[in-house]
Amino acid sequence: MADIQRYRAHESLNTQTAASWAVQTAATAGSSASSVQVTAYHTIHIQTDEDIYFTFATSSSDSISTSNDLYLMGGDSVYSVRIPNGLGKDVYIQWERKGSSDATVRYVLA
Repeated sequence: MADIQRYRAHESLNTQTAASWAVQTAATAGSSASSVQVTAYHTIHIQTDEDIYFTFATSSSDSISTSNDLYLMGGDSVYSVRIPNGLGKDVYIQWERKGSSDATVRYVLA
């Protein structure tokens, strides 16, 4: 069953304008999935220099499905992705490179 009690009333009414802005150390998306816990945040802003697959999961050990998961195109674009709050108690974003070269992923949790 979905965990819909993650935010208090005043937090759930203010999801469009998160009070936090946490710049993270750039990560590397390699040939296997790596994950970041994003449970306490509403949005993740991502910029990557190469294409990457990504998904949200309830465990850091889940894997990417290259045939089913979405991907972000590398370059100058900054993507803002809402973090789903109904997956479970803990939420992780996972990413993996799409091509043969590792990708540098810059991201901010908000």
